[in-house]
Amino acid sequence: MKLNIFCDFDGTITEVDTTDAILEAFALPEYRDWELLWEQGLITGRECMERQTRLINAHPQTLRLFCKHLPVDVGIYELENACLRTGSSLMIVSDGIDLSMDAVLKTCGLGHIPHCSNRLRWDSGRRPFLTFPFGNPNCRGGCGVCKCKILDETRRDTPAVYIGDGLSDSCVVHRADRVFAKNRLREYCLQNEISHEPFAKLSEVARALDDVYPEELVRDSL
Repeated sequence: MKLNIFCDFDGTITEVDTTDAILEAFALPEYRDWELLWEQGLITGRECMERQTRLINAHPQTLRLFCKHLPVDVGIYELENACLRTGSSLMIVSDGIDLSMDAVLKTCGLGHIPHCSNRLRWDSGRRPFLTFPFGNPNCRGGCGVCKCKILDETRRDTPAVYIGDGLSDSCVVHRADRVFAKNRLREYCLQNEISHEPFAKLSEVARALDDVYPEELVRDSL
């Protein structure tokens, strides 16, 4: 059976949150105030990202070079291979920014994997701002990228697997048929009694998928 596999990016494929890394290195310290308001539920994730982005003070190329050196979970290669063996699709979905995602994926030779995120742009005064091509005004989680909408529009009649680590993933796990969770997403799943499989590295997810669809069965189906 083929699967539609959706994987978060920041903290799931990367070992650090790339947006947080950019903000810590290049933004005015007020970005932490917006983060606190979001964690307290006083503003949405989209509002938080919008305000934080405007505090970044760096040239686009400087950010790209910075992101190229951020570490990744090498298990992403095993996950991609597992998808190829099973004939499953893999899409990377992130509520972060496209500049960091593109830089990391291209550096790792993974730019061919379909991926979507918020878009970082600069105005005529060279001030950064975000656009939200994958937003949804009815997004229950108030995210810039509505992962629920993406999952619903692309899953069709194929079972959906979701892999994530953070609070921006908390809505979409209610819609997925199978969930792999770590860190704050695992805490959310435990608190809300959502069936999930814990993981630390993506290699564990790849092996779990291979356990369900072993290579012998995949070869027989080709």
